[in-house]
This record gives sequence, C-alpha cells and structure tokens, in this order.
Amino acid sequence: MKKYLVCVDGSEISERIIQRAVERAKKEDAELIILYVAEDYCPVGLTEIDCNVVRELIMKEANVVINRAVELAQKLGCPAKGEIREGRPADVIVEHAKEANVEEIFIGSHGRHGATKVLLGSVSSRVVELAPCPVTVIK
Repeated sequence: MKKYLVCVDGSEISERIIQRAVERAKKEDAELIILYVAEDYCPVGLTEIDCNVVRELIMKEANVVINRAVELAQKLGCPAKGEIREGRPADVIVEHAKEANVEEIFIGSHGRHGATKVLLGSVSSRVVELAPCPVTVIK
C-alpha cells in the first residue's frame, strides 16, 4: 500500500493539507502518516524547570493537533495514523519520509510563522529541496 506523509502544525492550513491528501489517497488507495514535529524550544533566560514546562505544553499541543488531524482524515474515509517527532521540522520531515519510504509529502506553503515569510516558508522550502520524493505544497 502506498503511503503519504502529511505534515501538520495546527495552523489554519493544516485542515486543507489533510483534505487534499485524503482526496489523493482515496484515488491511489494509500494510507496517510500524519506528522507533527515538536520543536525543542526554550527561550533564553528560562530555567531548566521552566523549559520543562514549555516542553510539556508543546507536547500537549502536539497531541491535540495529531488527534484532530487523524480524526479528520478518518472521518473523510481514509486510513491514517499520527506520529509526533521532536527536532527541526524540515530535517525531521525529510528523515521520516526516507525511513517510511513514502510516495509523497504533503506540506503547507506557510505554517504558524507564515506572515513573516516570503514565497515558500522556510520549512516547506527546505523540504522541497531535500525530499527523497515528490512534495505537494498546499496554500
């Protein structure tokens, strides 16, 4: 069975990414791997305890986003499983695409930080550059 990697971050565009991937997966008899990459983020000046609190909040949000995304894909009639990985988003996405031997990656043109980017967002641009398979960028 074909596999598509669907990258979500909880931004407004995530739902469109899932819908597009589901449409394609239904035509191609593919399953979806929905991926959320949790960045290890700790602002300068926070203590280790504060950083742990930030990490817990990030992982809590990651679980909410993944659960909603998988639920939407399944509601639309497509088999899907969710995964959360930690690290730099573009690197993790490309690495996971290679590991899972996916046929295609679906990603948003801009994520949470879209307003500050020009043309493609930095994550999607890097994924397009390094991906081992075709990448569909959704606006």
